[in-house]
Amino acid sequence: MRVNTGSMVDLLGRPLRDLRISVTDSCNFRCTYCLPAHAFPADYPFLSGSQLLTFDEILRVVEAALPLGLKKVKLTGGEPLLRSLLPELVRSLSKFPGLETGLITNGLHLEALLPRLVDAGLGSVTVSLDALDPEVFSRMTGNGHSVEAILKAIDAVHRAYGTVKINTVLLRGENDDQVESLARHFRRPGFDLRFVEFMDVGTLNRWSRERVVPGDEVLARLQLLGTLTPLPKKHAGETSERWAWSDVPSAPSDETSAPSAGQGSVGFINSVTRPFCGDCSRVRLGADGRLYTCLFSAKGFDLRAPLRRGESADALGARLAAIWSGRSDRYSELRGVTPAAADRIEMFAVGG
Repeated sequence: MRVNTGSMVDLLGRPLRDLRISVTDSCNFRCTYCLPAHAFPADYPFLSGSQLLTFDEILRVVEAALPLGLKKVKLTGGEPLLRSLLPELVRSLSKFPGLETGLITNGLHLEALLPRLVDAGLGSVTVSLDALDPEVFSRMTGNGHSVEAILKAIDAVHRAYGTVKINTVLLRGENDDQVESLARHFRRPGFDLRFVEFMDVGTLNRWSRERVVPGDEVLARLQLLGTLTPLPKKHAGETSERWAWSDVPSAPSDETSAPSAGQGSVGFINSVTRPFCGDCSRVRLGADGRLYTCLFSAKGFDLRAPLRRGESADALGARLAAIWSGRSDRYSELRGVTPAAADRIEMFAVGG
């Protein structure tokens, strides 16, 4: 088994640290910013079983990336919990020394599967939740599911791990009225609520800058609810700007001690208004086996074909090194400056 022996950097000096693995492109939601129902009807032809990477093929990619500096893997989709036997993949990933393994899910099937995932060694869970109001939630997710099931799953994760991340994508005129209710609901120890700016991933979600709710606007609204103190980044490349709630609204700051998230925290992923391309350490493995060096990529690098030809671990590692070392992506920094590709990959194919 390979271990981390160094760090590969791209053309802008960014290390390879994080791998998002889309285990399926299928999803049981039709969120307006990812899989809008107008473009993806119920009979949409998602990838068939033979087109998906097998767990063994996924593990070979991870093992080849470890010597290049890989430290963290997150399983995503589509909806990853639709992939049969996912806990077995988690169990295999947990055997790589020093590798963090997380899950990003819409939470619909999470409560039932959580005990198996915990037992398999899953390190963390992020749940997507775009509204507390049942009508807004139903409209955002596109198919009438109950928000109560997601809230129960979030609480189950909190009981299991003591901490849980909740991602909320805000769209002007759709769910931006949910900010305060979400903040109040999750203003508790161990809950990390993160507001994500609506991004122009893919070409089918009808993105426009007018529909983006800037993170600074959300922060200003939340500061009316109580005192928020900025938190230092946990690691280089962290995408979220995090703030901690304080129990004492007007307590003087103590410069000798670092702020904590003891009463819960809120974060802001401001990809549109404050791009963080310069620290991006993330690569994405699509469900079809294509590797994407940016969420806004127009094309990926085919790994499925060499994997199924039986390419050796060393050759696969060299292939990954060549891809990353030639990377220069910084789409968000150049948004509006250079023309966007007309065929950017859709979010459901590579995860968020």
